[in-house]
Amino acid sequence: MHKEEKKLITMNSIKKEIDNLVLAWKLYIREWKIKDFLLSLGINLVILFIFGIFLVWLKEAEASISLGKAHFLVWQRYGMKFFLVGMIISWARINYSLFKRVFDFAIAFLGIILSSPLFLIIAIFIKADSSGPVFFRQERVGKDGKTFKIWKFRTMREDAEAQTGPVWAQRDDPRITRIGRLLRKSHLDELPQLINVLKGEMSLIGPRPERPQLNEKIIQNFPQFSQRLKVKPGITGLAQVRYHYGASLKDAAKKLRYDLLYIKRQCWLLDFQIVLWTIGKVLSGEGAH
Repeated sequence: MHKEEKKLITMNSIKKEIDNLVLAWKLYIREWKIKDFLLSLGINLVILFIFGIFLVWLKEAEASISLGKAHFLVWQRYGMKFFLVGMIISWARINYSLFKRVFDFAIAFLGIILSSPLFLIIAIFIKADSSGPVFFRQERVGKDGKTFKIWKFRTMREDAEAQTGPVWAQRDDPRITRIGRLLRKSHLDELPQLINVLKGEMSLIGPRPERPQLNEKIIQNFPQFSQRLKVKPGITGLAQVRYHYGASLKDAAKKLRYDLLYIKRQCWLLDFQIVLWTIGKVLSGEGAH
């Protein structure tokens, strides 16, 4: 008997034994038995599949970082009923960069329109609290080392770095204004960065951009820091939601581990996970500085 015939017989025998949808990840495996739902076709199966992934995320939030290397094994004895689901997942992974840019643009555009009344209110409070411009623009290092001007609501005195030069903001920094302290605690000072996202200079999710002077200083101490420049910087990122605010080289080194992990494992499900973590941080006021 030829090898090909033996292979065919073996595969046919295996096929008869497979009734379940199996989701396999590099670091862990979960099996969702859906035998009782095999008669449900079309959108019902898609919903069930996505719900299964969501349950995995809820139960194994930490481990789901590995989803960037996910492999979906889909086989069912009555035919390829899950073919469409597999196509959707594959497209999202293969076209991740395009998908992310479209998503970034749409959210930034809607966010600016919907938050425009809030922009006006914050601007009035900033002008009433201290002299100086409403917005603060500062040079940052973006993807491939290209610099750009980041937008933020001004939270410090206008001459904040006149004597110190470029330094990280500290907790209870005396240079921060009264309204600035509230903006930082609520993270609303970052809201204008939607403009940077709209222009394509930043993404909603990615490593936080550093100033050229600080970026160079960190790279001198930790050469791997330059790998962060492989992706667009973000308004929020894995390092921001998994590590407290830091203002030292030691903190930069610890956050670097999360940034490199994100670059290696980035995928749409991890992005969704970071968004939820960010919402939790904002609501709790954690991470404010």
